[in-house]
Amino acid sequence: MPQWPKQENAAVLFDLFLHKIGEEAEVHVATMSPVKESSGENYRKYCIGSGKADYGKHGIVNLLALQKRFLTLLYQLMPQVVHIHGSYHFINSRIALWSRKRGFPVVFSPYGGMNPEFIDQEYGMRTWKLLSYQKKMVRNASCTLISDPHEGDYIKEEKLSERIAFIEDPTKEEHTQLDDYADCTLQVYQKVLDTDMGKRIDRQSQEAVSALLHLSLAGDVERQPLCSEDILNLRSITPKKWRDIFLYAAEQGVTGYINDGIARAQLAVPETDAGTADHFPLRYPKDTRPLTGDKLLTPNLISRKAIERKLRHTRGAERTLCTMLHNLRYHVGQSSLSLRHLCDLYEVLRHTPMDEDALDIHLREQRIHTFTRRICQVLHEAAYLDEGFMPVAALDDKGTEKIRASLTKY
Repeated sequence: MPQWPKQENAAVLFDLFLHKIGEEAEVHVATMSPVKESSGENYRKYCIGSGKADYGKHGIVNLLALQKRFLTLLYQLMPQVVHIHGSYHFINSRIALWSRKRGFPVVFSPYGGMNPEFIDQEYGMRTWKLLSYQKKMVRNASCTLISDPHEGDYIKEEKLSERIAFIEDPTKEEHTQLDDYADCTLQVYQKVLDTDMGKRIDRQSQEAVSALLHLSLAGDVERQPLCSEDILNLRSITPKKWRDIFLYAAEQGVTGYINDGIARAQLAVPETDAGTADHFPLRYPKDTRPLTGDKLLTPNLISRKAIERKLRHTRGAERTLCTMLHNLRYHVGQSSLSLRHLCDLYEVLRHTPMDEDALDIHLREQRIHTFTRRICQVLHEAAYLDEGFMPVAALDDKGTEKIRASLTKY
């Protein structure tokens, strides 16, 4: 929050709220107000301002110095969630941006600032802030936490975000009750952490997913599909990371493959609530349906006819594979590519005989040869596809990075 509340009632209420949250989680508060380095029993306060009482009150600050102080604190604490309190303050928008760019999920509480009546009452003062940064904060936040239902209506009508969480205002009743409000806030944090798992899953868990996909897709013909490092990695996965793996698998549509890989590896996996975990809708929903190889997904009639003309001389397994590759390129363009699609392609490459010389000609004629090389690289990373099953040599370039980014774009 930019400034610690100056009104005594507001300051006491916020302090009590932080105490309640601090009973269940580790809480740190960064503000530009000159405060002591630590305060209270259950949370700590930090000053990222210059030490002056009104520093940043009117939005005039040394942004570079402020960014350095904030990022130093951010990487020192490494919080799971950054919660921004208060609206219409430019510094808040910068803190949201700095946090989001570095992969930290941001929860934003506007405290009535997105109420349409409030906006209309202060039209001149608020409009330019809405246009310049306030709407962008709501649009890009992992969640907007509100206690005013009119704010939610306005956000939805303006199509700013579907990621809205509502918690009843604790000051609405005669006696303020913060216990339920704090508990609900923690539930919102967990919901945020259970969403967009592809952005947050760590390297060890990602390697475990790749190993399990390979184990499932390789089938029974391969006697030793995993190396000793992969086996040791799978056996060292913690219950928390297994939960993240199942959440990620659900987002990507590969839960069945993961379960099959676990069974083949004969792993004892702890039970998780990943199947019933609540999460926000994805900004770019993944298409988890099977990747079709008999019809094109491109909705544009002209584009579809052009691809069909290129496919007219392609037959059998080569035609199926080329159609799947065209559909993969469509999904990359729509940011709907999922691991499920790559698994479907993996199975065709691994288990379907085809004429590689003829396929190479078809790929070049249809101008998807380079794209296929990039897909082979992604398949090698995502499911350990061996070079011997690649129809063309793998390629790692900027285009390959775009495909990787499409998988984790939420």
